[in-house]
Amino acid sequence: MCGIVGMVARGDVVADTIARLALMEYRGYDSFGLATVVAGAQAVSVTKDTGSVGRAVTAGWFADVPPAHLALAHTRWATHGGVTQANAHPHLSYDGRLGLVHNGVIENHVTLRRRLEGEGVVFASQTDSEVAVHLIAWHLEHGAAGVLEALALATTELTGEYALGVIAVSEPDVVYGAKHKSPLVVAFNGEVGVLASDQMALAGLGGQALFLDDGDIVRLSPAGAEVFTTNPAGLPVPATRQYTSLDENHQRADKGIYPHWMIKEIHETPEAARVALDLPVERFAGVIPAGDRPLTLIGAGSAFYVAQLGQYLFAELAGISAIALPSDEAEHLALLRPGDALIAVSQSGETFDTLEICRAAVEAGAVLTSISNVPNSTQERLATHRLQQGSGPEICVLSTKSIVSQVLLLARLALETGRTAGTLTETTYQDHVASLDRLPDTLRGLLGDDAAAIQALAKKYSAVEDWFFIGRGALYPAACESALKFKEVSYRHAEGMAAGFFKHGTISLIDENFHTVALLPSHRTAPGRYATTLAAVSEIAARGGPVIGLGPAGADPDDLRDFTDYLPLPYHGDTPADVVVQLVAGQLLAYYCALDLGREIDQPRSLAKSVTVR
Repeated sequence: MCGIVGMVARGDVVADTIARLALMEYRGYDSFGLATVVAGAQAVSVTKDTGSVGRAVTAGWFADVPPAHLALAHTRWATHGGVTQANAHPHLSYDGRLGLVHNGVIENHVTLRRRLEGEGVVFASQTDSEVAVHLIAWHLEHGAAGVLEALALATTELTGEYALGVIAVSEPDVVYGAKHKSPLVVAFNGEVGVLASDQMALAGLGGQALFLDDGDIVRLSPAGAEVFTTNPAGLPVPATRQYTSLDENHQRADKGIYPHWMIKEIHETPEAARVALDLPVERFAGVIPAGDRPLTLIGAGSAFYVAQLGQYLFAELAGISAIALPSDEAEHLALLRPGDALIAVSQSGETFDTLEICRAAVEAGAVLTSISNVPNSTQERLATHRLQQGSGPEICVLSTKSIVSQVLLLARLALETGRTAGTLTETTYQDHVASLDRLPDTLRGLLGDDAAAIQALAKKYSAVEDWFFIGRGALYPAACESALKFKEVSYRHAEGMAAGFFKHGTISLIDENFHTVALLPSHRTAPGRYATTLAAVSEIAARGGPVIGLGPAGADPDDLRDFTDYLPLPYHGDTPADVVVQLVAGQLLAYYCALDLGREIDQPRSLAKSVTVR
């Protein structure tokens, strides 16, 4: 969560800092702030407020900020303390001579706050972050040789996770950064230096960056970047880090003709699918170890439902029993041994809970495979195998094209594993490959020919407040994911569940006001799941519950008698392709419902794109 941008140059950096911060807004938009230092100043100057930095820029909020060679900015997703101007970053030290921004959670902030208050420090906010800037100032006051040493000493006292950006009036051409388990990256092109929590903020700087390791401290000036670690006494010692080439194509995005990022990115799904399908076959070789070693998939939010879909794909296509775990609970369940396979799914590659399991897996000797949309992300750097989505930037908080790409990469991994192991015949393998090859064109047709029907359906039912989404087999996690999209953006109550589980208690909620969306599988290739899903629909309809069906064209009209509405979809009769069609239909339904309700589509309340806190 949260976005950090610090800039330093020999010329004015204020406007550029703000522009780069606006690129980071998808990481948090509760509040924003900018701190600057000019030569000879006696205090850091701060401008901050609640709300969106994008709207602040449009309103000319920063027009009166004077030129500066040094600037530090932040956009916040609240963790400690409410959404107030006082809690917005940057925070000032008690003497006004330091400014600080922070991503992450400082777990021992209460203890440190009490200690500092006991020494007379007065706090201006409720945040855990303010503790850090006062602690650095305290070390400066009590013998630290300079800001670098004070920052190093302070970080040895912090527990939890953090990415810190720090500026000081004593060094009006330096921005400092410090990192532990929260991403922080630095770029320098010979004239301009940028410190950021996301490589998207580095656009146009020459394509080279330093990805800081845990425990690193960086000193960034117009002369370049110097990296330090701390010795056992807590003092800084120089360290060497290698620059990494960036994917410039990933850094830029433009909304173009579309009114929202969400609908633009849904319309980019066919191309995202094509990129995933064009990944060379060799990239999938050897990813899953031979034999009966356990296979575990992890993810958080939408990525967890993708991992659940992976369970079904590996079972059906590769004959492998896999287990999918939500990242935030995996530490209690993932019993990984040397050589075991772990597949981590994360759009950003920076999801905190997922990274914690990845680190534990690597330490245990497990073989980690990363499926991520961001090259050089922490997850990728930890992994043995990297299946890069190549979907391009995804700005809307809701993940759309990215999860389609993830599902297809898992489907291809399952297909190649099944082919190598001999659990798929060559004919069956080729049939699946041909079906997937047609999928981008099918999605283009869905987004063109069928979108109006989905929009009409959304408009008809947008006033309904309570929803179930149900499915069987691979359509069970697809139903859960569609329900998640729906509630994220429409703010309507929606639950996803297995159609067979529905009758075990949940059906008590059904009445004429509680609507259900049933994801119906192909009646030709999955007749058993088709029939049992229809049985669940009949049970709901018998209790007066309206049911909307999303399923195959050509179904027997008698099978559809219990549906209030039924929308035929362009199925292939192939599990991976049909699941993707359902996912995109669910995304369109959520988008058009939110559009009809006038919701804030790209930045739904309380959400952030990259969840980098525990």
